[in-house]
Amino acid sequence: MKTMIAKTSSRNDGKETLLVVDDDAEIRRLEVRALSKLGYNVLQARGPAEALRLAAATTAINLLVTDLEMPEANGLELARQFRVVHPKAPVLMVSGSLQEIEGCTNGLDRFAFLAKPFSWDQLVEKVYTLLNSQRDALADSPSLQAVVQTSDTNDLTL
Repeated sequence: MKTMIAKTSSRNDGKETLLVVDDDAEIRRLEVRALSKLGYNVLQARGPAEALRLAAATTAINLLVTDLEMPEANGLELARQFRVVHPKAPVLMVSGSLQEIEGCTNGLDRFAFLAKPFSWDQLVEKVYTLLNSQRDALADSPSLQAVVQTSDTNDLTL
């Protein structure tokens, strides 16, 4: 779906910062590369402890993209702790076992799921949707609104 990629990739002006957390280095690298190509500032962490250190040291993180199952802690616990520092940031939970999450997201709003394996288009659409909902919620703050620009991207399956 190149049309969707063009639509979503034109919404970022490089001011939005995303934090990608996954203990699988290859998945993390692909996610970071895909999102960086769209112009986002992308931070990455191997696990929850490193992610929380980055969250505490970073003034604004606009979206947390995290795996569900990681050795240190699960993504739901990370999301709850992350929201203490960045309460308005949406969360995208990626996992090969989303059935386990059902009923465990009490108290988490601005939250979406993405099942592994997923395509480049699916990742981009989820990220765009979550960031757009955040922009709409913060529409009174002109410094947080994105300027439209275009970028050329290729399909990539993650």
